[in-house]
Amino acid sequence: MYFVGIDIAKSFHITSVIDENEKKVINKPFKIKNDAKGFDKLLTILDSISLDKKEFTIGLEATGIYGENLLEFLISKGYSVKLLNPFQTSRYREQITLKKVKNDEIDSLVIALLLKDGKFSSGYVTDDEYQSLRTLYRNRASIQADMKDVKKRILTQITVTFPEFESFIKPFTVSGLALLDKYPTAQHYKHSSVDRIMKLFRHIQGNNFTQDKALKLLELSKESIYSGKAKDARAIAIRSTIRLLRMYLSELDIIEAEILSLLDSSSTTTTIVNEVGEEVKKADNLIANLKTIPGVADKTIAALISECGDLTRFPTIPKFIGYLGLFPTENSSGNSKSIGHLSKRGSSLAKHALYMSAVSCLIHNTQLKQLYDTKRSQGKSKKEALVAVSRKIAVIIYSIVKYNVPYNPDRVFAKS
Repeated sequence: MYFVGIDIAKSFHITSVIDENEKKVINKPFKIKNDAKGFDKLLTILDSISLDKKEFTIGLEATGIYGENLLEFLISKGYSVKLLNPFQTSRYREQITLKKVKNDEIDSLVIALLLKDGKFSSGYVTDDEYQSLRTLYRNRASIQADMKDVKKRILTQITVTFPEFESFIKPFTVSGLALLDKYPTAQHYKHSSVDRIMKLFRHIQGNNFTQDKALKLLELSKESIYSGKAKDARAIAIRSTIRLLRMYLSELDIIEAEILSLLDSSSTTTTIVNEVGEEVKKADNLIANLKTIPGVADKTIAALISECGDLTRFPTIPKFIGYLGLFPTENSSGNSKSIGHLSKRGSSLAKHALYMSAVSCLIHNTQLKQLYDTKRSQGKSKKEALVAVSRKIAVIIYSIVKYNVPYNPDRVFAKS
């Protein structure tokens, strides 16, 4: 048997090959480019070692998208490819080198040695539907991160140009952005009036901006501590950043619509008559069943599916919870034992979605609100109680996926 470790990078990949005796089949790790010629070079080298593809086990880390094409290429050629968790390879590297040494050549050899020892759990490769959700959801997260930066830039500007504005109206509501766009600084209200401000809101549906508010806003602008310095340049900067924010908001709407469309395309229900003659909706498939959980939004479902893939690949609930990282760290020494913060392992996107869903469930899900209250009565902090609810939501989702049944509130407190 031969074990091939590949360290993935953006433009090239470093490869090491060892045999069952941990002897290097090729004396020095070699580089292949991340293109068709590089992939062909790898095949040529592997064929020079053995033409029997069954004699090879190939491993690479699940470190983003740079290795996706190589992974699919090797699988298509009939090789056994293992996708490894970077956490495992990092710990294994420290174990065999006794220090935190890291470079491309060492990493490729570490992967090969880890494959040979068999002390790993293989990662998961999503199929096209899961990959589509993951791509869209992560793009959504990237847009949201960019929006935070843009909002911070706007807030930084108005802290100088109209510091009193933020305490009067939320800047990033439709009304707040409309005002900032029309009147970027306190100085720009100098020639305005109540009627002119109210005219701005005639085309904004659902606003509750009154004449009293407009009058108060004018008073605040007159009392503002802003000196008026560079007001025109700062107005250009604020308006430019607002246009950028609106573009992000528009793109976010498009992405979220596509995510919901993907979920809806595989979510159907039928109307049936129950035992007492009432017409009820019955879910015909997995996504529709997941949507029956009160307080759990479609975006939470999308986050779990996109980040974790097919949940049935986890043989047990503890394996799934461990993958998510929904457990506290523990430090034990002798008779002492301390519980630390939530583990950093797992997808931060999935954990955040579950946590926000837990907050929503305190309002919309009676059973999970009861669980939260129980944890609080046991002395848990609000955050600890919410993490417990998050974990329970994950368990519920796992069970619905495993048995393909709708939400059953009677089973919330059943032993997991």
